[in-house]
Amino acid sequence: MRRRIQISKDIFIYRIDSTDTIVSISDNWCTFADANAWGSSLRPEDVVGRKLWDFIQDLETQHLYQELLRRTRGGMNSRPIPFRCDSPKERRYLELLIKALPNEQIEITSKICRTEPRKTISLLDATTPKSSDLVTVCSMCKKMQVSPEKWAEIEVALVHLKLFEADIMPQLTHGLCPTCYQVAMGELDDFETPNKAIDSDKE
Repeated sequence: MRRRIQISKDIFIYRIDSTDTIVSISDNWCTFADANAWGSSLRPEDVVGRKLWDFIQDLETQHLYQELLRRTRGGMNSRPIPFRCDSPKERRYLELLIKALPNEQIEITSKICRTEPRKTISLLDATTPKSSDLVTVCSMCKKMQVSPEKWAEIEVALVHLKLFEADIMPQLTHGLCPTCYQVAMGELDDFETPNKAIDSDKE
């Protein structure tokens, strides 16, 4: 079984089989994970053979991906979905594209569209010691929840939550902010069958 995919340095691909098990990753996966301060004892190349859901733990994001995969396997097409995947030293703006392959396999592509440098955010560094406290970060836009109704960029949230004054950083957990949830649901509504797309071109 082929486990690695050769690809451009700004494009990251992994493929899953019909059971949502990761069967291959692109050759630059390790570099990308290390830039994100991957601090797990599980190395990125070891994700092959694991279920996708081992790495997507919050229920809202799981539901979004489950719907995306279900509709893709059902023959529907989608547009690229914008999201963020920040490192401690960069804001990264990416697009997510999901494509059906034979035998109900799925290819998931993330493409870096642009990056912005930032001052190092130790909260995002997996090697930084963490307390048992939790703060929620949006899986798509990377804003942090600072109150039940308010989400803010991490730099602003750190000030609001007085984390710069903390002796130790909290742990990160993930969810979807209301804005990104609405965007994600809108993207699902924009899925269309190949036949519908063809008919639209003829009008």
